[in-house]
Amino acid sequence: MTSITFELLCMQLLTGIALGSIYALLAMGLCLIFCMLNVVNFTHGAFFMVGAFLGVYFLGITGSSWFSLVLTPLFAGAIGLLTELLLVRPLYGLGLDYPLLLTFGLSYVLIEVMRITFGIEGLPSATPEGRTGTVNVGIGYFPKYRLFLIAATAVIILGVWFFIQKTPLWPND
Repeated sequence: MTSITFELLCMQLLTGIALGSIYALLAMGLCLIFCMLNVVNFTHGAFFMVGAFLGVYFLGITGSSWFSLVLTPLFAGAIGLLTELLLVRPLYGLGLDYPLLLTFGLSYVLIEVMRITFGIEGLPSATPEGRTGTVNVGIGYFPKYRLFLIAATAVIILGVWFFIQKTPLWPND
């Protein structure tokens, strides 16, 4: 029987924080969409998937993870904006059922488009340059990429908080 050490417990905690960072970004997006538009968005996960596929695609085209990191949100955001303008916006004021059904169906469409475009096999991608390897965090070695993920999530969440709380562009109630 293997005993659980304090270092192992802390490393698992860091791994959980890295995974939780992804969940936090997803949850923040869902909250913003629901609070801003009063729309239950079932396509949120499908748009996350589209962003992941676009990220791998742009990484393959440009060869640079930094260009992919800039291009992916722009293209995924443009697709989301067009979806909102052309499909969701005409349903405002018609009740919650219509946008709910639209976004539910649209999630299936996006999944199938990604399957047709990229196939049903997983797309491998290497860890981006500059974020490979591990770093000693005092209790053991932890992947640099996961630390980057935690830091980037913290910056994004703080940026969104600052935008909502400190700018006149967001209506504070």
